[in-house]
Order: sequence, then C-alpha cells, then structure tokens
Amino acid sequence: MKTNFITILLLVTTLFSCKNEGNGEKTGNDNTQPEVTKNFKVSLNVLVKKDDNFQIYYTEKTSSDFNEKESVWVEVKGSENPQDVVFNIPENVLPTMFRLDFGVNDKQEDIKLNSVNIEYLGKSFKSETPLLANYFRPLDSTQVDVKTGLIKAILKDGKRVEPAIYPHEEILKIELEKLFK
Repeated sequence: MKTNFITILLLVTTLFSCKNEGNGEKTGNDNTQPEVTKNFKVSLNVLVKKDDNFQIYYTEKTSSDFNEKESVWVEVKGSENPQDVVFNIPENVLPTMFRLDFGVNDKQEDIKLNSVNIEYLGKSFKSETPLLANYFRPLDSTQVDVKTGLIKAILKDGKRVEPAIYPHEEILKIELEKLFK
C-alpha cells in the first residue's frame, strides 16, 4: 500500500512539475525584457571609404592620460554609405573619459563623423553633428569641420598622422555621470 501511494505521489509530482517544459509555447506571464548589456558601449556613425582600424582609449581616472592597455580596436570595412562602428568597453569599466582615434590607414580619405552614441545599462546619450563640437575637440593632428563632421588628418613629413578627438572633459563628464546613476 505504501509503495502504491509513493508511486502515485511521484507520478503526480512529475506530471505537474513538467507541464510547461519543452512545449515551446510562451505563457501570458512571460515578462522577459531584452537583455541589457553590462558593458559601456560607444557607437560612432561614420562614413569611412577605405578599410581601416579605429581605436578608442578610455580611462577611469580623472586625468586624460591614455595608454594602450586601456583601449579597444575595431576593424572597419570601407563603404560609400554611413555605418555604425561599435566599441564595447570591457565589463565593469566605467570610463570617466575617452579618446577616439580614426584609423591608421595611410591612404584613408577624409572621414565624416555623423554622431556618437554612448550606452550603459539601458541608458544612452547621443550627440550629432554639429553639436558634437560641444562634447569633443580635435587633437592637434586633426582638422574637424564642426558643421559637417568632416575629419581630416594632417600630413607631417609627408605622412598621414592618425586623426583623433578628445572629450571636453567637464562637459562630457556630466553626460557620462547621468548614465552611471
């Protein structure tokens, strides 16, 4: 008698515990949200005509001392159309500043920067041309037409110097802090 009772109890438990497994149907109580990435992400919308490699330097300090260890490279395929170039900063890194370097290809043509979008934990901040000039400034080796977003590398001793832009530290810092709250 005891064995029959235990067998029936196990059968009933198994039956009810497996009722929603494997049927592939979603119930009305499925409240899953799209997964939010836990890393800081910077997306550039750019027009880059030749294959190249872009780099972002970041720091978690209050200074703008950038180094190779705190950087991310992204391969960019040349195109006649604007494209998004996405830098995924390592998880658990919250940059206080970052610098954007626009390619190492000596034959690269002028680059058009349309916008910068910064995302963290489902929040985002986006700036587009011409307002980008409020948040970024060109490095000495770079000419930027702030109205059009056209980035030109400077030639030094006949060689193209990698163009780059730095943040206006205090202004961009305010926007970054909003993302971290």
